[in-house]
Amino acid sequence: MYFQQLLLLIIHKFQGERSSTAPYYLLKGKKSGQTIQDVTYFQLHPYFSLYPKLAKETYEEFMKNLHAEGFIVMNESRVAITEKGLHQIVSIRRPFYNGWVLRGKEFIFWGRLELIVQTLSQFQGNEKKFVPVQKSNEIHHFVKVFLQEKDFHSSSFGSHFKKQLFHLLENNRLLEIHRNLFVYRLSGYKNSGLTWEQLASHHHLNVVDVKFLFIECLHILLNDITEEKYPDLHVLTKGIYVQNPLTDSASKTSQLFAKGYSIEEIARMRFLKENTIEDHVIEIVSADPAFPIQAFISNEQVQKVLHIARERQTKKLKIIREELPDLSYFQIRLALTKGEEING
Repeated sequence: MYFQQLLLLIIHKFQGERSSTAPYYLLKGKKSGQTIQDVTYFQLHPYFSLYPKLAKETYEEFMKNLHAEGFIVMNESRVAITEKGLHQIVSIRRPFYNGWVLRGKEFIFWGRLELIVQTLSQFQGNEKKFVPVQKSNEIHHFVKVFLQEKDFHSSSFGSHFKKQLFHLLENNRLLEIHRNLFVYRLSGYKNSGLTWEQLASHHHLNVVDVKFLFIECLHILLNDITEEKYPDLHVLTKGIYVQNPLTDSASKTSQLFAKGYSIEEIARMRFLKENTIEDHVIEIVSADPAFPIQAFISNEQVQKVLHIARERQTKKLKIIREELPDLSYFQIRLALTKGEEING
């Protein structure tokens, strides 16, 4: 039920103006102009790139179930929540996610933490040879350096680390199931963490529900970790947060804009189409509200676009352009993106 309700929340936020694949691309973190601009249009930052490994078949199965149960309506061009579906989400707890800046990297944090806990537990059990639960060489190296910098053989470090972890799990945003999933995934001396399938069976949920609850748990915990409160755990967050939300290509375009080049000039310099550079502009404005757009559209034109969008209760470019034929689709997209940054 958990993932089903999450999908309904996202579909509701799309306001019936996107196709049935839009939530999938959002959750996967697709770095296309459409998906990036939709994040801003519909204020979907928490859900972006929540689960990059989400299988299309799994997603489609859940969508079919939602449709069969009458919670959504679908056709080739749009998906919308029904009155019945709306009743499903009115009273539910709103989930806490921070997908825009984590983008799946919370599992790197988890991998580091998991291996540290396993190592400390094995050494306390006087068992120095064991099979690490994590296979990543990067995580192995990180943990090795971390532990070497600490006096991890001492009981005082283990006790201090454990105290920080216990305190972190007291976060009042966490549900009991969050804590259970977190603890039961950990491995230690003579104790293996449970698989996703075992956790799902134990909690009478499906595997996808368990994974999204676990991701939410990590997001809640990471949001609480500061160097002052959790000095050792804070070290494990290094490189976890996305510092520059732009794609590499959009970053290069942004650097050229900073040097004063126009869309046409950048397109020629980078051997790209102008509409690709326009997509980059939308992405840049989504990430940086201070980016100047006056070279592309006036403030008065922005306000006209926003007025029509509010009046007609739509973000569909075609409908807005029928009212403002002098503006290009790019200008309308830009106005909507800038408007959501101003209002959001």
